Amino acid sequence: MVNAADGPHDDNQGRRPTAPVCLLLTEDLQVRRRLQQLAADHKLAIADSEPAQEAAELAVAVIDLHVPGALEQIRAWRARWPTALLAGYLQTPDRDLWLAAQRAGCDVVSNRGALALRLRELLARSAPASRAFPLLDAADAAGRLGLVFRAPDTPAGPLAVYRVAGRLYAIADRCPHAGAQLSAGEADGSVLTCPGHGSRFDICTGERLRGPADTGVAVFPLAEMGGQICLLIRS
Repeated sequence: MVNAADGPHDDNQGRRPTAPVCLLLTEDLQVRRRLQQLAADHKLAIADSEPAQEAAELAVAVIDLHVPGALEQIRAWRARWPTALLAGYLQTPDRDLWLAAQRAGCDVVSNRGALALRLRELLARSAPASRAFPLLDAADAAGRLGLVFRAPDTPAGPLAVYRVAGRLYAIADRCPHAGAQLSAGEADGSVLTCPGHGSRFDICTGERLRGPADTGVAVFPLAEMGGQICLLIRS
């Protein structure tokens, strides 16, 4: 677990921040200089340790992804500050670590040189409209029809990805009637039949077509990004 509070760059030692906090868990001086300027431009207080529960709210947190414990730290931040802008950067290319950081909860994953620019763009819009959670490689979805992928553990709960009329759709993989796994049922075009009690749903819209379920199911936006099919999670 990263803890830079004992390091040589404690910019807020002895002071309780009153402005929204920009937390920097990195010893890279070039990254720090760029982000200190960014924080000043957006009136954010730089910190090297998490703000106390009663202190200013965390607005931005940045971490070096190559530091041991970085992914666990991101998950903890996401749980404690769900609206904070979380960013991780890579000193050297590592595709698996990049994807793992997105899955852990990063809004931004970047190489060190582009990090400040990416954050500046997002802060200029006040907040990210959504963050991307990778589900599967786009190549694995190519040419597949019907059920493409099951994702039992996502920030939106269990999902199933289907291809209908050439487009991919993500739908909640749990029947609202009795909780059966919908992806275990039959898909006929855009109609998905629950294997438990026969409720039917429109894969594209989530609309209930037939009971005994009383409601439809949630559908979620997808996007292809960097060779991945990603779930877009609204902020």
